[in-house]
Amino acid sequence: MNDSLSEQEPKADPLASKGLALENRLPAEGINSSTEHPLRELAWLLTAAVVSVVVLAVVLSWGARWLAPQVPFSAERALAERVLDRKPDPEQVPRHQALQALANRLAASLQLPEGMQVVVTFEASPDVNAYATFGGRIRVLEGLLRKLPSEDALAALLAHEIAHVKHRHVAAQMGRGLALTLVLAAVSTDAAAAAQGVLGQAAGLVLLGYSREQESQADDDALRAVVALYGHAGGVVSLFETLAPASKAETGFEIMRSHPMTQNRIDAALSAARRAGWPTSGPLTALPVALQWPPER
Repeated sequence: MNDSLSEQEPKADPLASKGLALENRLPAEGINSSTEHPLRELAWLLTAAVVSVVVLAVVLSWGARWLAPQVPFSAERALAERVLDRKPDPEQVPRHQALQALANRLAASLQLPEGMQVVVTFEASPDVNAYATFGGRIRVLEGLLRKLPSEDALAALLAHEIAHVKHRHVAAQMGRGLALTLVLAAVSTDAAAAAQGVLGQAAGLVLLGYSREQESQADDDALRAVVALYGHAGGVVSLFETLAPASKAETGFEIMRSHPMTQNRIDAALSAARRAGWPTSGPLTALPVALQWPPER
């Protein structure tokens, strides 16, 4: 063989001829490090998560608040019959009947939608309260009844609660509560369980409270119903004056409150009555005998 073929010279590196020699270099320091502190990044992530949950809660809350009243009232009533209705105490039947009779007169004046009716019951509780729940159920507690000075004031109270039923305020608030429970369930099972417990115990109460607009709407309807029944607005004013001592602690700006302040509600009722040309006072009717108690010693 030819020696020139057996002793071949090494081939030249084409990159080297172009000044592009290959090297094994160490990576630059800090190439995989961040200028952000890990705790700061975690804080941003947690903030974003909280904001997302809040936004979701608001969207679902207002959506459910609109959607719930669209459910037929018949379905709401059927649920109330299974969950809320119970056999009355025979001793309290006369009180139930007296309350229901007055509620029926007011319901006719308030012109409830077809198929909607209210069921009013008495509860032997010292709490000064009355409330409407789903299915048109309204409960009046003994503690409040004992303080009412007249049938006119009782009519104002019942008309107010019936108005909440009429405008489906109860369904709206319950729907809002269920929506918030779903959001809490997505965040924490413990939080969801706690919320469900609260809502379960408050099947008769709208714990989240009505908005100021809903309360004002119920006040306006109650005023018209009382005037239609008694010829003057004295019962509405009397009711608010009776409730005023329980709201002496009302402070701050009304816009920050869920309910209008009591004095503002009195002023609004008087102003509305004067604008409509209705008497703001007049003779008051005594409470039905079944709803009267002997003077406390």
